[in-house]
Amino acid sequence: MRLVLLPGLNGNSSLFAPLLAQLGDLPCSVLELPHQGPQDHDNLANALDDQLGETPFVLLGESFSGPLAFRLALRRPSALKGLILAASFLSLPHPLLPLACRLPIPVNLPAPAWLLRWLCIEDATPAVLQLLQNEIRHLSPQLVRQRLQAMTRLQSPLDSLSLPTLHLWPTRDRLVSHAAALSIGLHCRDLRVSRIEGPHFLLQSRPEACVQAIQQFIAKLGEAA
Repeated sequence: MRLVLLPGLNGNSSLFAPLLAQLGDLPCSVLELPHQGPQDHDNLANALDDQLGETPFVLLGESFSGPLAFRLALRRPSALKGLILAASFLSLPHPLLPLACRLPIPVNLPAPAWLLRWLCIEDATPAVLQLLQNEIRHLSPQLVRQRLQAMTRLQSPLDSLSLPTLHLWPTRDRLVSHAAALSIGLHCRDLRVSRIEGPHFLLQSRPEACVQAIQQFIAKLGEAA
């Protein structure tokens, strides 16, 4: 069974480095988000649908890509055996997000360490903090704004999913509201929840705990096959 990763708002594989280092010999690939074209979740699903492949896999959507992974799962690709939502949501993640979208996005400026620690990464190692700062510095403000706006337009799904799903839910997530995270259970009929001590950037700050939960989930899928 392989693991297919969909990245968060940054859209590329860079921030998966801490997780990938812990995954061992589990076959794994990252589908990076396209930089061109519409950035709403429906159009991104159309762009990535034919890249999923036909070998049995589990799909993981981190944060921004949770709704994207959910949409792809609803299309019932035959090789998809399970879904993982990491620090994610299926509808508007936070009531203050529309206000945040109106704020200017600085270009090529280092994000203050204290702000990142308070907002989304807390007691991560200096190396992980540096990784996040470097990634933020190189993000396209236009692309960030498009993806933020896409999140403000998210509505609660009309369909529910019967596929086995794992929710990696950080205990101290300041970017996704408790209500938004809790509502995942309304749309996933076969849901396992793993509450992991940590901030929003859970895969980066708690990779060992996340990998343990992922491996246990995949092992149970194999037993049920």
